[in-house]
Amino acid sequence: METRNVPVTPLPNPGEGGAVFPGEDTAVIPLPNPGEGGAVFPGGAAITVPVQPLPEITITLPTRYAAVRFLNATHGYPAFRILIDGVRVVNLLDSGSASGYVRIPAGTHTVTVAGQDGYVYIEKPLFFPSGSTSTAAIINRTGGLDLIRIADACRVV
Repeated sequence: METRNVPVTPLPNPGEGGAVFPGEDTAVIPLPNPGEGGAVFPGGAAITVPVQPLPEITITLPTRYAAVRFLNATHGYPAFRILIDGVRVVNLLDSGSASGYVRIPAGTHTVTVAGQDGYVYIEKPLFFPSGSTSTAAIINRTGGLDLIRIADACRVV
């Protein structure tokens, strides 16, 4: 049954009284103002409605990501294992080779370059901006190895 375009009798404002039949001159009892009372069941018992608390709602915002690959630009070292925040992302990265891209949450992460025997060559925090695509290059320096982040021109994220 369609209820559009059906006239509805407006309710009075609080304190102005209730509805009366058309043409009737009877006095009406005013409605209470908000917070001053309410309807009761016959016999005077108040209406009680059980209140159900809403469950706790957790809203998770989407995480922004970055993409990174690793380049072993060193010479004279065995293949490396690469870990991000303690999780291995590249197993064996030989000299002169690059890994595929890894998608990680944007932000600062601790990158570890370790040997196959577990020896840690480098452990360094690197920042990966949201939506960025980078190459983290392992390079030779005078004092040993270093890890640098290079922004890539391509977009993988």
